Amino acid sequence: MRLPTTSRRIVVDTNVARAASESVHPVSDACRRVLETMMSEQHRVVLSATQFREWQKHQSGYSKNWLARMKAKNLWHVLAPEPDSGLTGRTHALDCTDKVRVEMLKDLHLLENALATDHAVVSQETNVLALFIAHAQPLQIPRPVAWVNPAENPVVCIAWLEKGAAVGAVPFVPAGI
Repeated sequence: MRLPTTSRRIVVDTNVARAASESVHPVSDACRRVLETMMSEQHRVVLSATQFREWQKHQSGYSKNWLARMKAKNLWHVLAPEPDSGLTGRTHALDCTDKVRVEMLKDLHLLENALATDHAVVSQETNVLALFIAHAQPLQIPRPVAWVNPAENPVVCIAWLEKGAAVGAVPFVPAGI
């Protein structure tokens, strides 16, 4: 299968996989619609080994089926070995509170995986996005990374996916070098 030139490798956070379900709830519906749009637009889901284990623990029945369909269509990208751009060490060296550091380290793999692929994350995590933006300079983030929240604005997220998931078109973690 030939992928369209606008196909991107996109990191999808476990919180989206957990929220996407068949239940009638605005967050569930938004996450489900975003995942379906990723498939219809032929974007590929990015999973590292760590992220895949996290997905297996927390995914809904719907997202388990969605991931199986993505695999069948060869619309998934496995990162092996785990990316390491040095962000973990720079996060430990930050001049910030332990609480901030712990929150950043918890989701640092999303940023690392995005930097190793096509610079895009779909996540409901808005607090850590603000922290990554605030600390982009000392973290020396090499390239901007798009960060969209399907629950916050599903219409914008879906339109972004339909238009090719460009980094500058949505909120993003800026390059810090």
